Amino acid sequence: MYKTFAFRDDDVMGKVASVEFSIPKEGSYAYLLGNFNAFNEGSFRMKENGNRWSIKVELPEGFWYYAFSVEGTRIPDPENPERAFYRRLSYKMEDEVSVARIFSGEEFYHHPSLTYLYLFGDRIYVRFRALKGKARRVYLISENRMEMRKKAVDDLFDYFETTLPMKEKLEYHFEIHTQDGVVEYGDFRAYPKKYSFPEWVLDRVFYQIMPDRFAERDGKLWEILQRLGYIGGLGINALYLTPIFKSKTYHGYDVTDYYHVSRRLGGDEAFNRLVKELKKSDIRLILDGVFHHTSFFHPCFQDVVKNGRKSRYRNFYRIVKFPVISEGFLEVLSSEESQRDKSEKLKKLGWNYETFFSVWLMPRLNHENPEVRRFIANVMKHWLEKGVNGWRLDVAHGVSPELWREIRYKLPEDAYLIGEVMDDARLWIFDKFHGTMNYPLYEAFLRFFVYNEMNAGEFLNWLELLSAYYGPAEFLMYNFLDNHDVERFLGLVNDRRKYLCALAFLMTYKGIPSMYYGDEIGLRNIDGSPMERSRALMEWNPERWDWEILKVTKALIKLRRKSKALQVGVFKPLIFRDGLLVYERVYGDEQILVAINYSNSRQRIELTSDYKLLAGHLDKGYLNPWSFCIARIIN
Repeated sequence: MYKTFAFRDDDVMGKVASVEFSIPKEGSYAYLLGNFNAFNEGSFRMKENGNRWSIKVELPEGFWYYAFSVEGTRIPDPENPERAFYRRLSYKMEDEVSVARIFSGEEFYHHPSLTYLYLFGDRIYVRFRALKGKARRVYLISENRMEMRKKAVDDLFDYFETTLPMKEKLEYHFEIHTQDGVVEYGDFRAYPKKYSFPEWVLDRVFYQIMPDRFAERDGKLWEILQRLGYIGGLGINALYLTPIFKSKTYHGYDVTDYYHVSRRLGGDEAFNRLVKELKKSDIRLILDGVFHHTSFFHPCFQDVVKNGRKSRYRNFYRIVKFPVISEGFLEVLSSEESQRDKSEKLKKLGWNYETFFSVWLMPRLNHENPEVRRFIANVMKHWLEKGVNGWRLDVAHGVSPELWREIRYKLPEDAYLIGEVMDDARLWIFDKFHGTMNYPLYEAFLRFFVYNEMNAGEFLNWLELLSAYYGPAEFLMYNFLDNHDVERFLGLVNDRRKYLCALAFLMTYKGIPSMYYGDEIGLRNIDGSPMERSRALMEWNPERWDWEILKVTKALIKLRRKSKALQVGVFKPLIFRDGLLVYERVYGDEQILVAINYSNSRQRIELTSDYKLLAGHLDKGYLNPWSFCIARIIN
């Protein structure tokens, strides 16, 4: 069941409530799952409370979808009859789950918190929320009377927004027009808040590399060094490398030594040289931090395997009982059988520790242990001191938010921190991460650009709802069309024109854009499991490149990097219907218009001002099917 306790006005999220989730006690451990942690174990571990498992979480108002995991088995709340079918294409989630309605009872709401009143770029953003259908129009009354644009709608609320010129202090109230008359709301005197983040990120375009797949020979980092001319030629000025530390696998997500680079990739020497050369080229570098779990073969876990209860690391991991594995397990592990046969036998034998995704190779760390928390902070600081500029944190939604908050304040302010959070990121941003891997945006990309599951209006509402939820943090989100865990976007749409339309949107929308190695030359998916299909070897034979994609990619990256409007400007939707997306990004005197025709018919684009075409094509005022144009408006 869930119980809602006191509501309060939070200085970041606005109205939040303390919510207790509980379930009758069964099994040896339980977790709370929900769209706030992508239904992932690890982050919200429940405590024994009499004959129940229980946990309290602070949640913003709205509908939240949740379930419980008892010893690894996901179940909806048996004491809550309200259920919903929850589906996310982006991380392949489909299940019946429970619904928590978190509502203070206030029909209208505003609080000068970071998501309701903030400075970004050259504007002040003002937000207001009303119970769905209650407000016909909302006006902001300050020095002038301004009608607020109805921005987005979710299950419970309507969100309104307007922007104002920069000003240090604001005095204002709201005028709400309802079916029954006019309501005056508030008398606010506030200083719009400014989001604190590493500002070097704003003009960056990231390039994600899996070292083992990007380079052809051993000593992968040395080859990346040799390819810096190629990377710089794309216009890329930031790299994200998947794990480079010692491990037993090609992908590196099973770390055995966090303080040294794998010799297979070139070792510490290659890393130090790479950092030095990247600095010369002003290319920033972030690394992949795997702190949800370690490798089974990490010395700490091997000590637990060997010494059991007597191990000094027995509380370093989430151990269910001792011994953690059987003698038979060890015999299979040391046998000469194939990896596939070993895996099948080990799965049948089972193990007595929590893992990542039921993979025996990846035992889960005990993040409540202060020693583990110090270990994570020390590793992150170590590599930042070695010249790294930030971290992408793997399975971040499987680690408690409080740990990330604690670590955030131990790190330099200019380190860019992004978490892998595959669903609603509100509990993970601001004081934990600057941004997250923007899976909710990717979900919208899949539904609109790939599977035609939403129309242009629904796509816009999804975008604007994320904006309402995230406030200024949306400008720091790590946006992508694909990565190492999902299939390549070009393979999904299977049409160069459609891919370039989506890429044009990515490069002109709010947030930090990223490319996945090989996207720029049309690299395709390969056969294999869904998680492996995007991990093809980089193609270095130019005769096999898609030169049209490469040409457009370079042009879009160049445009993104030099346009302040695209980096921090206001997003102004103009037309979102019938596959036609037309919007502006505006900063100061720079006004960029983007038009994307994602349909099979020509679309008329009305331009009432002079313009300079920056990218794409406009044929006598028309956009051809599956095409785009980007223009600077000249007033």
